[in-house]
Amino acid sequence: MAMLMRIPHPERPCDASRSAAATIGRFVLVVLVAMALPGCRGCFQPDLDPAARKKEDEEKPKEKPKPDFDVGRLQILLRDEDSTRNLVKAGHWMTASQQMRANNFDFHAELESAATDRSRTPVPVRNTAFRLTAVRPVALPKGQTRDLETTFFIPDVPPRGDIASPATIWLRNTLRARRGGREVHGADEPTTAMPAYQYFFVVLADDPDRYGYLKRLDSIVPPVVGEGDLAESTMHYRVLLPPADRRIPVPSQGLTWTPIAYVLWDGLRPQLLSPDQQQAMLDWLHWGGQIVVSGPASLDLLRGSFLEPYLPALAGEAVQLRGEDFDEFNRGWSLAGTRNKAAAALVVPADKTLVGVRLQPHPDAVAVPSTKGLVWERSAGAGRVVVTAFSLSDRPVLNWASFDSFFNACLLRRSARVFRATPEGELGVQWVDQPGFALMRDGRFVTGLRYFSRDAVAKVPEPLPTAAASGQVQVAGWNDTSEVSEAARQALREAAGIAIPEAGFVFRVLVVYLLVLVPVNWLVFRTLGRVEWAWLAAPVIAIAGAVVVVRLAQLDIGFARSRTEIAVLEVQAGYSSAHLTRYTALYTSLSTAYDFRFERDAAAMPFPHRVPYTPGPQESIADVTLRRDRQLMLSGFQVASNSTGFVHSEQMQDLGGSLQLTGTDAADWSVRNGTPLLLQDTGVLYRTADGRRDLAWIGSLEPAQTVTLRFRPAESAGDYLAKAGEEARQTLGRLLELACSDAALSDGDVRLVAWTDQPLPGLEIRPQASQETLRTLVLVHLRRGPRPPPQRDRNLRLDVMDPSDQPAVPR
Repeated sequence: MAMLMRIPHPERPCDASRSAAATIGRFVLVVLVAMALPGCRGCFQPDLDPAARKKEDEEKPKEKPKPDFDVGRLQILLRDEDSTRNLVKAGHWMTASQQMRANNFDFHAELESAATDRSRTPVPVRNTAFRLTAVRPVALPKGQTRDLETTFFIPDVPPRGDIASPATIWLRNTLRARRGGREVHGADEPTTAMPAYQYFFVVLADDPDRYGYLKRLDSIVPPVVGEGDLAESTMHYRVLLPPADRRIPVPSQGLTWTPIAYVLWDGLRPQLLSPDQQQAMLDWLHWGGQIVVSGPASLDLLRGSFLEPYLPALAGEAVQLRGEDFDEFNRGWSLAGTRNKAAAALVVPADKTLVGVRLQPHPDAVAVPSTKGLVWERSAGAGRVVVTAFSLSDRPVLNWASFDSFFNACLLRRSARVFRATPEGELGVQWVDQPGFALMRDGRFVTGLRYFSRDAVAKVPEPLPTAAASGQVQVAGWNDTSEVSEAARQALREAAGIAIPEAGFVFRVLVVYLLVLVPVNWLVFRTLGRVEWAWLAAPVIAIAGAVVVVRLAQLDIGFARSRTEIAVLEVQAGYSSAHLTRYTALYTSLSTAYDFRFERDAAAMPFPHRVPYTPGPQESIADVTLRRDRQLMLSGFQVASNSTGFVHSEQMQDLGGSLQLTGTDAADWSVRNGTPLLLQDTGVLYRTADGRRDLAWIGSLEPAQTVTLRFRPAESAGDYLAKAGEEARQTLGRLLELACSDAALSDGDVRLVAWTDQPLPGLEIRPQASQETLRTLVLVHLRRGPRPPPQRDRNLRLDVMDPSDQPAVPR
């Protein structure tokens, strides 16, 4: 093979001289650089002997070994950065997060979470003999920090003395090795229980600091409530201003959104919310959550997002808003008679404008009165979205003396207020339509979130009861003592109880057994000529008779495992996700540990047999586990022999379709069943604008069926029950009464009431019962009546107190 060689060309003498000079220069440069380099002990010094090298290594400072685990503080996901403690809401499920890192090895573990007492023992579920612990698997790769989310049920703990002394609730996370269960870390975190009337106000903004002023609005923190020694400051909302980084700290489960009353959205990219967080927000919205969208930048960001189908308006072209654009605002919402005349109106300086947007309203949206089309609102189920054409953080808006009145009435949609001085000279505030300082601590005026199984009669009655006046009304929280829970408990006790066999059953079995054992046995072997064999057959007949008697008793009294379930399915018109509440009774003849497996995220815990209930001195407290993995599973629910155990569970269930009301008015309304459910004893209730009750009876409503409604006057809930079948009245009678009650309907509401015996998906119980009785009340909110027009406050706080005492609003 030929080799390629480079052959130099002959050089001229001058070129050779230059080349030699260049070579000498490079050599000198290399020598100089080498002299400047530090010496190398390994090259210019002899090697140390092993003893000297060992001594040198020992004299070197040693690195401190890292601990096996670094664990951060347990923090509630919805947290107030200004509070030294985590804030929790008793009676609600809440999501918490904790950072953990394994430093020296990969670690597979389980994280146990529970509300505990001071002895680190999980708090028993109220009125039951069970303790509940949540468990989730954990994988900690070496050197990687992970944010671990877990869910706590916050128990009801009585406050210390009065409302001014909130109770302390302890939460504990325990990290255990998956194999062997060795505890590697455990810590208790003290938390402060929020008052029953207090909820969260979450700001989702690209620059949340611009909304720090919310924490000082009277709508958020009303002035002194009460009179004399009972006077005290209160706070309706804890304003949360989470940073708009890559991870938005809001729950990803709809049932853990119940402590939130409002969300203010301004400039946040919706893609920052995970799909689970988006679905959770929509579920919360349809059951009464309210979203305030501050324009104009937000509307462009929300176009095409998960919230667009529910927005009252989209953004058109940008506009410059001048002082005259707010003249209608001032006529409708600026309060006259204030001492501070200069700030009475919303004023935009003549040399300035506000950046705004021309709103393109949705056909179902309604313009807020006296806003010149700059504020629109739209209902979504029981909830509401309101949008403004201007920013709620602009300086002229915040300088407006009547801004708090506008914020309370138009954006929060709460009742009008009146500011008054207490006999001691303190400033106080009351609702105009519900006078009394104490009623400012009623949660029904603070949040619009409602679930039928929890708040069936949460509508404010006339007059308000003493419990409401004390401010202890629980709204939207897990409720084992609600009207619906009590009705379900009574129905389960009657349907799942053990009945002693009647005397006729015992007599018939005894007669048949004696006939087979004596005369029939003797005749058979007498015919065969082997009468002596009758004695040998007697034990066999006795054993067979015992088996037959057991089987007959099983069929007569439910001796084998049985499942009886009373459920409530609450549906919003046109929305496929429904709130499903199950009250399950499990009877077993032999002691059995049951597992409840849920397809979607759910909440579950043992359900009291009776209220109040106190475990006996010899009764032990059992532990149940709510395990969150690929599925949610309530495991270890132990039912003793010949007894019945109750479980209460709730989940958001996708129906695979929706129910809708079509037509323009009551004369041509129709109902379409777009779900796979066969509805029985279906009736549609309509409360007219003048308060009259009408009923349209359908009977059976099949899947994909559309029925035209024909309304007739109805006197009371008894009109529906009179048409319902005997089976529905016996098993669901009290629940049907609650669904049809006047307290549950407002003027203009249209509600479908029915029931089904179809098994609903989403839950599997192991071991499976041989006998199952399932009855589900179906409640569909087909149409919501119009909201009453917003009303401005009667006066300003400046009309009652000296202007110098008015706290400044931060800019």
